Amino acid sequence: MNLTFLLETLGLLFISTLLLRIAGKKSMAKMSNLEVVIILAIGTTMGHATIKEHKFWQIIVILIFFILYLITLQYLQIKSKTIRRYLTGNATVVIRNGQIIGANLKKLRMTTQQLEMKLRQKGISFISNVNTATIESDGELGYELMEHAQPITREELLKLIKENQNEYLQNDQNKKQDNLFNKVPGV
Repeated sequence: MNLTFLLETLGLLFISTLLLRIAGKKSMAKMSNLEVVIILAIGTTMGHATIKEHKFWQIIVILIFFILYLITLQYLQIKSKTIRRYLTGNATVVIRNGQIIGANLKKLRMTTQQLEMKLRQKGISFISNVNTATIESDGELGYELMEHAQPITREELLKLIKENQNEYLQNDQNKKQDNLFNKVPGV
């Protein structure tokens, strides 16, 4: 039995994985029309190469091999930081202390306008309000706001309400003591 088709399939999977990795984080998150066409072309080419002149049982074996390949790579990514770094990548810092890091945007092949769009989609109006922002390995934006721009938490709100009530009660007692009618006997 000739098993060279499995080696060819492994080679195609490896090359396709590398090509998608080279395509970058931005390409995998929300793809433009061009990027969709390129990804489909890679998949179609891979499909034609593996299925061409193979028998039905070989196609079934190839499909099973695709799934096993995926599961194996996912398992290896869990076990090895090096494999995870090369296949998935790490988050890339694009804003630090309210300043855009242009060099990292260039590495990601992302424009300032694209970054601003991602910030607006998260409801962020000012870059200066962002302490740190990253483009995650899936292409999404992760961020931490500066302390002055962070929303108030329920705990902080309850604390402020309690402090305000204590102040109000204290002022109310002071007003009662300062009331001139309290000094008049019989009133």
